[in-house]
Amino acid sequence: MKKTAIVTGGTSNQYPAMAVLALNIADKCPDLADELVIFYDDIPLSQQKLINSIFPTRFIKYESPFQHIDNFSEEIQKYFSPFLFCKYECFRLLDEYQSVLWLDYDMVITKDISELKEKNQADLKFCEDFVLGVKFTNKVFLYKNCLEDIYNFDLLKPAISCCAFVLFDTLKNYNEIYNECIKLTERYAPVLFLPEEAIISIVFQQKNICYEKLDYKKYSTLPKDIQKNTDITSIIHAVGQPKFWNGLYNEQWENYYNKWLKMGGAKHLDRYTKFERLLLRIKRKLKKVFSI
Repeated sequence: MKKTAIVTGGTSNQYPAMAVLALNIADKCPDLADELVIFYDDIPLSQQKLINSIFPTRFIKYESPFQHIDNFSEEIQKYFSPFLFCKYECFRLLDEYQSVLWLDYDMVITKDISELKEKNQADLKFCEDFVLGVKFTNKVFLYKNCLEDIYNFDLLKPAISCCAFVLFDTLKNYNEIYNECIKLTERYAPVLFLPEEAIISIVFQQKNICYEKLDYKKYSTLPKDIQKNTDITSIIHAVGQPKFWNGLYNEQWENYYNKWLKMGGAKHLDRYTKFERLLLRIKRKLKKVFSI
């Protein structure tokens, strides 16, 4: 029988936040999945071993299928990381896993969320994007220099949020969905704003894929809405800036982070002093030079 997986991913600057997520999962919902899958670009082996000691973890080095980042809109190049697109890999992981649960690493799980791994009628579970607007509007696409064939899609349909979602291997043609995501991302690169959410929304519309709707108030509560959603909140999501590690205080996150440091984990880049950051940049440059 295939395993189940929780998936996240990010650059080398963010692996301490991913380690905090691993601690959070191990504490609140240790039976949520068989293993954690992390897409990464550069995490020291010693730090990988630490994360694996928290929760069984598989590390996959992410190679972006998009070689020309300058094809994307200025907004994407300025505000987003290419690691947004590793969410597409969740479809291909269904070759190996019975179910795949994606979680952004800027989240704090406050309650056991094991109900997410239970399959109901649908082969997918997604929140609709109420945070950035219910409608498919310029929140998802930039209309400046817009390609005409975008108008072949119903832009007034609800947009999908990709901060937390679940896929099951009963989903038909999941590899075809992955390939279509790659193709359309390249096609619409110049006009995308919320890129992976826009593309997955389009592909689902194109292929008439239905999904179970997750309650965003429960699984993606904004920090400012915690008080009014206390009874139902299971996940706090630090959308936008600041994050838990650079100005947004959350006691639960800080406790996990301090535990990570006591284990010998590295500090988050945003917690370094300016001098420490300078030394780190020098160290990384030397590493690149001597690895050539």
